[in-house]
Amino acid sequence: MWNNMKVIDADAHMHEPQYLWERYVEPAFRERVPKVIGMNGINFIYEPDGRIIPHGQGKTGHSAAAYRWMEKKYGEAYRQWWSPEIRLKDMDKHGWDAQVILPTGGNGSFAGDAALKDPEVGGALSRAYHNWCREYCDANPKRLFFTAILPAGDVEIMMAEAHRTVEKLGAVSARNPLLPEGKWLHHSEMDPLWQFASEADFPITIHGEYLRRRFQPFASIKGKEPAFAALDHAVGFAFDNMATLGHFIFGGVLERFPKLRLGILESNVGWVPFWLGRLDEHAHGRQSAFSDEGSIPPLQPSEYFKRQCIMSADADEPGLKYAVDFLGEDHLVFNTDYPHPDAPDPESVRPAFDAQPISQSAKRKILWDNAVRLYGRRMGV
Repeated sequence: MWNNMKVIDADAHMHEPQYLWERYVEPAFRERVPKVIGMNGINFIYEPDGRIIPHGQGKTGHSAAAYRWMEKKYGEAYRQWWSPEIRLKDMDKHGWDAQVILPTGGNGSFAGDAALKDPEVGGALSRAYHNWCREYCDANPKRLFFTAILPAGDVEIMMAEAHRTVEKLGAVSARNPLLPEGKWLHHSEMDPLWQFASEADFPITIHGEYLRRRFQPFASIKGKEPAFAALDHAVGFAFDNMATLGHFIFGGVLERFPKLRLGILESNVGWVPFWLGRLDEHAHGRQSAFSDEGSIPPLQPSEYFKRQCIMSADADEPGLKYAVDFLGEDHLVFNTDYPHPDAPDPESVRPAFDAQPISQSAKRKILWDNAVRLYGRRMGV
């Protein structure tokens, strides 16, 4: 709690243990899952198997240099590899009452990647990850909550895990699935997921990955010229979320499922006035000349956003005030990105947010009320 205001960190992360798949994958699938043979910083390194991990592609994640200050930044939490107990101590220290936790890229998220090459293996990995998440959050189920990572290689497997994870394990959201080539979020085969999310009262959280597989303009040179790795990340993550948000709108998903909620996470909020204004112009303004009459959903994109979407903001980002001015107080939530290497230093988060030139009413809603609306009744608060 800060200044008598309760705090939900709406977008934090796991750092999964190296033994995750070895201990939690069902025995029938263990020989079909690539072996984790080491770590690159916080990311698993897989042994290439020629199927899910092509030969020569076992290393994942950023350059190891990105992780060189992790121990200094996180101290005992790093040394305990972010056990739930040490996480809760950090939350107490920094005034974070609750966290909604997502996976780290090549670790828990690997289930979604694997599902595109072997849907059964991807389903097994997804079940293993979610079982581990439930066990982790049981350290304090009133403060620790997790997001589901659904395997979209097979819709039947995906929906079975969606129901299991939300209804039996208590996931508070599901991330937008990583889809096979040629499949799109607006295709009718994805409708069962949007319908289930609408009826069961949980959001779909947009957190990169969906289009970034296809939009890496500097992928061919970033390994040789490291500056472009930073540019690739700056461009890819935010632009992917922008494109995915536009897809939900222009593809008619939000029109057909008016109760579906979207959370757009970890890509800042300063671009929202620009992007929604540009989408409005291309939907029903002067630039709608690029589309056929009747092909665009009837509302303005900004109207769909304000009806169904909430975004996460970093405590220290300069564009926060402008997003509040443009959207009002009801569409932003607070996040720390803890404990990623590029997250704000936990010690700096509170003073940075306190210094934001926005009203106390806006701060209260961003820190708590809006996250409760986004994640719904499963938060239990």
